[in-house]
Amino acid sequence: MWCKKLVEIMQNLRVLSQIFSPPMFQKIVRENDFALFKRQTKKHFNPTSYKTNLDIIKSLYKLLQKKYRCEYVYKNNLFLEIFKKEKLETTLILNELKIGASKADLVLLNGSIRIYEIKTELDGLGKLFKQLNDYQKFADKVYVVTDEKFAEKIKVEYVDTNIGIIVLDNKNKLETIKEANENSSLFEFDTIFKILRKQEYLELVFDNYKFIPDVPNTKIFRASYELLAKMDIVDFQKQVLRKLKERKLLNPDLLKSRNTPKELKHICNTLDFNEQEYQKLYNFLATK
Repeated sequence: MWCKKLVEIMQNLRVLSQIFSPPMFQKIVRENDFALFKRQTKKHFNPTSYKTNLDIIKSLYKLLQKKYRCEYVYKNNLFLEIFKKEKLETTLILNELKIGASKADLVLLNGSIRIYEIKTELDGLGKLFKQLNDYQKFADKVYVVTDEKFAEKIKVEYVDTNIGIIVLDNKNKLETIKEANENSSLFEFDTIFKILRKQEYLELVFDNYKFIPDVPNTKIFRASYELLAKMDIVDFQKQVLRKLKERKLLNPDLLKSRNTPKELKHICNTLDFNEQEYQKLYNFLATK
């Protein structure tokens, strides 16, 4: 009976954790669709005891931090830690960036490229080796952010590598237990090039060669690839970093604002709301 009840509790928490997702707030802010939020909170959380949607969000986030540390709890804690140390005017944080055959959980771009791969206590480690191998072909430094449950195992496995390890402890504080080292000797042109959008690699071709290849559109990718492949790989990676940083946030001031609750900072960064959308978010949070 107790096992059945525990499974039910965990299922409820898993459903509630989905509230903290970009698709949920895409619906709320950009589509004025609150139905899923209402349905999930009503079914699993008893929202009538709270004054506003913001109260629900804050209470739910606290519950997840204590009972069900899903990926969003890790991502948001990490984002808030970076947020304290880095200036958003000169820093860009990308979510779920495709690198090789993997998707990086969080990519930090400022004077260098740092990638953070999250492995919560709810995850497995089966894909980790392949993911870290892909990221080292692009990033200056790569970190695994994990629970104390996995930390020692990962530390032993990656003791003689460049990989860094950060632990989210039972008080939801981040601690670096192994610093990452530089990966420039592992950079791979193909992996780095394929991160770029078409306009971005064309601009890099022009920046370096002062012309755009005069070829049919079907051959522009290959022509650009071959030109940029002639460059020094470290210089190329630095130029790609500068190009990616041009994907600037629309409203860093509103992201930093106290009106934007800390529980939703990572979601707001990912969705990159404009001014009107932030106002819609605030209206939703203030709704009874």
